[in-house]
Amino acid sequence: MKKQNLFSENAPSTINAQGVKANGFIFLTEVGKNPKTNEMEQGIKAQAKRIMESAKAILEENGSSLENLVKVTVFMDDLLKAQTFNDVYYSYFKDEKTRPVRCCVQVAKLFPGFEVEVEFIALA
Repeated sequence: MKKQNLFSENAPSTINAQGVKANGFIFLTEVGKNPKTNEMEQGIKAQAKRIMESAKAILEENGSSLENLVKVTVFMDDLLKAQTFNDVYYSYFKDEKTRPVRCCVQVAKLFPGFEVEVEFIALA
């Protein structure tokens, strides 16, 4: 099994790989940072959109797509923001019969300025 670290100029820089391709899957963790400024977007709606656009870019640049997502885990600082997040998230998955499995949880604390962090697992 070979592991390949993935990077994209259309996603925010990080000290870790932006994604990893291994054994037929792509694994990503995204936050709502602007890839041009590397500054955190302001508000849950902007962070959610940035996360989805970054994930989409990394997947598509590496031969996959949002349609190939199989599992998504959402970590939020406050579940009262879930509806706003969902409005953005579900705009990327119009057909509920083809949506990936998803879990959404509230965590005790995220890094300062982060309102949401999302893990993605997709078919490569």
